[in-house]
Amino acid sequence: MTVRDWVTVKKAEERTGLPASFFDERTGASGIWPEGKVWKWWEGRKLLNLEAVYDLIDAAPSVASNRGRRPKSATDRPF
Repeated sequence: MTVRDWVTVKKAEERTGLPASFFDERTGASGIWPEGKVWKWWEGRKLLNLEAVYDLIDAAPSVASNRGRRPKSATDRPF
């Protein structure tokens, strides 16, 4: 039996640390995340399958960031 972790947007926000707007942007009219597998309406509430959300996050490539890093120059090198 498969355990599914369907939670409200508010609970997903608490458990992932991501803002509610992150989920609303991807489940709204944009249709980035498929309805039924990742999210669905149930009794007037939008529910998210956290297992599917984590799968989507894991599948996305991690882009290198330069934030907070100084560019290396010849004078910065210790040797």
